[in-house]
Amino acid sequence: MENKEYWIEKKEQFDAFYQTNKKIILGAVAAIVAIVGGSIYWSNYYMPSQEKEASTKLAPLYYYFKNDSNNIVINGDKSKKIISALKIADKYGSTKKGKEAALMAAISLMREKKYDQALDYIAKTGAEDRTLNAAIINMEAVCHSNLGDPSKAASLFKKASSLAENEFSAEYLKRAGMHYEAAKEFDNALSCYEEIESRYPTTSVGTDIGKYVAKMKAKLGEFNP
Repeated sequence: MENKEYWIEKKEQFDAFYQTNKKIILGAVAAIVAIVGGSIYWSNYYMPSQEKEASTKLAPLYYYFKNDSNNIVINGDKSKKIISALKIADKYGSTKKGKEAALMAAISLMREKKYDQALDYIAKTGAEDRTLNAAIINMEAVCHSNLGDPSKAASLFKKASSLAENEFSAEYLKRAGMHYEAAKEFDNALSCYEEIESRYPTTSVGTDIGKYVAKMKAKLGEFNP
């Protein structure tokens, strides 16, 4: 009997709490339903449709990109109903094809020496593959190099070398070293050259890296007798 009275009391307390906080509780439930429903719609309907749209709009640009028709890739062609890679990247940035369009746009802008704008679209690319990611970072480094910032370029080339872990690593390291030289950061340049000497001695870059090591040691010797 006491147990029954206890639960009746608890139910009354819960009912009172619910009536007092009904709007908050129902609002929270509605928000959860909206989030779950939105997530299902986003992943099962919206994103696939966006991916398909981006793919359809990007398809005509492959031909022009392959043939270095940078103007059409960058600006599109209204007469042929071709949308630019830049607009596709801007509108469909959350899709895989949108990111591919951003990469296409960045490369075409670099070909036209529009390095500031190219950096904007490099930032919109995405790559899970380490080798491709390294290549994208290399592109970023090239832009900064052409914009007159060798120190920034060097750090990016160095980062690319750590991601590549293949035959490109030595090349990225050499580029890093040369840009560190240009920035007069001789100790960092030496570190890059010595890494090539120790890790990639049999590569085409590594076969003559000894002279770069010697040059940097001489430079450091001049400044640090």
